[in-house]
Amino acid sequence: MEAGNLHTSEPVHLSERLAKIASWILPDCRVADIGGDHGWLLLSVAQKGLLGQGIIGEVNKGPFENAAGRIQAYGLGQQIDVRLGDGLSVLRDGEVDQIVIAGMGGALITSILDAGKSKLESVKRLVLQPNIGGHRVRQWLVANRWKLIHEEIVYDAEIYYEMIVAERGAEDVYENQPIPRLILERIGPLLWRNRDPLLRAKMQEELGQMQKVYKQLSNGQSGQAIQRRRELEREMEMWEQVMNWLYEEQN
Repeated sequence: MEAGNLHTSEPVHLSERLAKIASWILPDCRVADIGGDHGWLLLSVAQKGLLGQGIIGEVNKGPFENAAGRIQAYGLGQQIDVRLGDGLSVLRDGEVDQIVIAGMGGALITSILDAGKSKLESVKRLVLQPNIGGHRVRQWLVANRWKLIHEEIVYDAEIYYEMIVAERGAEDVYENQPIPRLILERIGPLLWRNRDPLLRAKMQEELGQMQKVYKQLSNGQSGQAIQRRRELEREMEMWEQVMNWLYEEQN
């Protein structure tokens, strides 16, 4: 065998964030990782013998070439197809059972899902990890009749990440909660219901960001600045109240 045809068998080690995402991929199914520029996620699942077929979609040529080269280096080109294209446009109708979209903003994730609705007909599960704007993802899921089945916070490299898993259905997880829906969408209804152990710390970090924005607006005299300050005041008050409830329950 020529040296250029040798394949590596080096074990794939995932970050805490990616390992948690991998744990929610159903075994032996057809999975698309959209924006999976490095390819490590599906490589790891395949290496453990848990991947049916995989597709990596990447919109940028450089990451696409890197992923394609890595898949070939592991000898998995027949099992994992790397495709260049935007969002779900890389998929054919009915081609996958699960879709992973991770490491993007919530607005971008929802735009990808919205633009590719026709590709979701065969999909049983969505595994989504927004870096910011998780409330946008939750709103889109409810509006399009996907039910939340799992939410979790992962702390990796000093960053709090939200993970959202959804399957088809119309169950309203926001009912019978003591918190306004808009706030619950920001917090995460299942994170709240299950009292995720990292929820309070993540909320504390987000409160700090709100306080920073409020301080920046403190000298603004425009009607827009004054209105935004009032909105932030109400939101911070509710945020602190919810954090106090969590603190009292956990102590």
